[in-house]
Order: sequence, then structure tokens, then C-alpha cells
Amino acid sequence: MKKRIVRQLSFFLCLALSSCGYPSSISSIDSVSSSKVSSSILITRGKYSNPLTFLNRTGQEYFVSCADPDVIKGDDGYYYLYCTNTYCEMGNLGMAYDRGPIFRSNDLLSWTWTGSVFQGHNEDGNWGTRGAGVWGPSVIKVGNRYNYYYALSTWGDNNPGIGVATSSTPYGPWTHYGKVLDSKDSGVTNSIDPQAIYLDEQLYLIWGSFYGIACTPLTDDGTEVYYGLDSLKNHIHWLINDNTVDGEMDVNSNYEGSYVFQKDNKYYYLGSQGSCCSGIDSTYRVKAGMSDSMFGPYKGKDGLSLDNKEGTFGELVIGPSKQIAGVGHNTIIQDEEGEFWILYHGYEINSEKPNERTAFIDKLLWDDEGYPYVKDQVASYGADIDGPAVIEI
Repeated sequence: MKKRIVRQLSFFLCLALSSCGYPSSISSIDSVSSSKVSSSILITRGKYSNPLTFLNRTGQEYFVSCADPDVIKGDDGYYYLYCTNTYCEMGNLGMAYDRGPIFRSNDLLSWTWTGSVFQGHNEDGNWGTRGAGVWGPSVIKVGNRYNYYYALSTWGDNNPGIGVATSSTPYGPWTHYGKVLDSKDSGVTNSIDPQAIYLDEQLYLIWGSFYGIACTPLTDDGTEVYYGLDSLKNHIHWLINDNTVDGEMDVNSNYEGSYVFQKDNKYYYLGSQGSCCSGIDSTYRVKAGMSDSMFGPYKGKDGLSLDNKEGTFGELVIGPSKQIAGVGHNTIIQDEEGEFWILYHGYEINSEKPNERTAFIDKLLWDDEGYPYVKDQVASYGADIDGPAVIEI
């Protein structure tokens, strides 16, 4: 699956940052001291209060608009967060527009910019519609490399697509391969919101937004569709069928921001419904379906598939509250004690920037029928609570 976090018996840290291959221009990590190699592991939990914290290169907290977050644990023991293009402090460059920002953390709670997928590669992100943004990335370890999948789209784009870049580290440098597929190649309307996932040894791409959720196999290195673009339309499996009528979508009964993961012998589909981008008026929420197969069908407690208009369209995982609006487009990661955590974006209503999305985290709980949810089905807010279990670095 996308986040294969294995409990480690031992691990080794770099003795100096230069040996890790970090770009010398990134001053946001210059103050990180060397760590001694230890045969023992200390598991710790930090305290946090949503939303998550972003720190500049001097360690001061500042606001980062972080939509569509994705997180992976690197081989160096740190966590890396990727999100839709945004303005942030890019190390020595200061505040700037970053098409592919990368942030680093040792606890999943406080994040500092550590690199960019598109810095120095601006033209590599221009293979699609002119002026397209880089949205909703998904990162996965493929062999000895990290693959960064991203949507390239404008609002109302009639031919958005999915691209890929690869690196030997989670922070770069990146080799760009450009387009993997687009809507014309696949026949999937609104080809955005990728998720890369393994089923056994086969790598798959899941994608789609409000017009059904599609899936197709990728090549071993993950840079192309397995059967080629000319045959792609004949090799698509629908996790959730396009149930629109005459092409008229309903954001309250369709899904985007898909995330599939496995727990025990079940597969779970988490997707976002509602309006994502109307500031504090956004109705975004995450709902879940369960299946015995990665390919579905995913069903709610009513026994009906998520595309069945006679059903409940799955079970609510997290929805908006009086404090936090527009919660959705999540990722899932397991901590070092095996607990599942959901990272997602939302709008903090009573903040200085209420109409900009930023990142949140909460622990997933499980009901008696095996469906995931967060406590009270809303974002935790206003109280320090225990965060994920992590290895102290």
C-alpha cells in the first residue's frame, strides 16, 4: 500500500547533513545537529493542537496554505509532507511561490520547508494546459526511488492530467518524466487527484474527481501506464462508477481526493464530497467505504456501493464544524505503534486567514462494524492532545 510503515528494529542516522545529500542552498535545516547512532529506539509522542505548525528557517511559526497534503516516511527516519502549489518560505530564497513544496518533520506535527520538486524545473510542469497548477501530489517508494505524482490542471480544465517525477530521496533532486496520462488519453473526466498504491508487487494509479474514480496498472518504475496510452481506455477499472447524469456532477454524491488503504483483511476507500474551495462556506467532508478487494466494490453500512444513489454514499469520517470548515482531501499514515492517523486540509474559521486552507491531523478510530472515523467526526481543536508515536531523532 501507499504508506508501508514497518516498525524498525534499528536505524542509522547520517553523521552529517552533507552526507545525506541535502542541497546546500537549503538553510532551513542548517541548524539540525548530528545525531549519534544508537542501538536502542525511543518512541515518543508530542502534544499538538490543530492546525499543524509550520516553521521558518529561524524556527518561528508562520502560516502556510497547505491544501491536499500527502505524507511519507523517508529512509532517513524523517517524515515528508507534500501539498498543492503554495507560497512558503523556500529556505534562503525567502517567501516565494512553490509549485511543488516539500516540508520535513520528525514528529508529524511541526514542519519546515526542505525542498521543491519544481525549483529549477519550471518547464517540466508545463506539458498540460497553459497556466495549470500543480495539485494534490501523491508520493510512494518504488524500488530505490521516490515517485512524486501530481495533477496538472486549471479550474474548469477540459483536459487535466497526471504527471510524475522521481528522486533517490524524498526531497530531491528530481528527474521529471512529464505526463503519465490525461483525460483525453483515459476517457476519465477531470483526471486529477492521483494516488499511487501497490497491490502485491503491482503498482497502480488511482485518480478522478467527481466523475467516477478510476484505476490502472503502471510500469515497474511507475513512470508510464502499463498497457500504453493507446490502449489505456481498455484497461481501466472503476473503483467508483461515474454515476453522473448527462455529465452533471453532484459534489454531494460524488467523490474526489481518493485515498485507499488496507487494514487487516479489508480495504478502505476514503474520498471527499462537497465543496472544497469556498473558504469558510466550504462543505467538504470525508466519507468511507469498505471492501474485500482493492478494486471494490466499496460499500457503506447500508450494504450499497458508494456510487448507488439509493444509498448513503458511505460513512462519515470527518466533517465541518463551527471551528473548522471544508475538511478533506486526506492521506493516511501509521505511526510507530501501528495507529492510523489522517492528515487533511481545512479552514480555521476564527483565524487571521480563515479563507485559506491549511493542514490538520487526527487519529483514526474504528467503530463496531469496522469503519474508520475521528473523534466526534470533526477536527480536534483548541486542546493539546497526544500526537502520533514516532522514533525520536
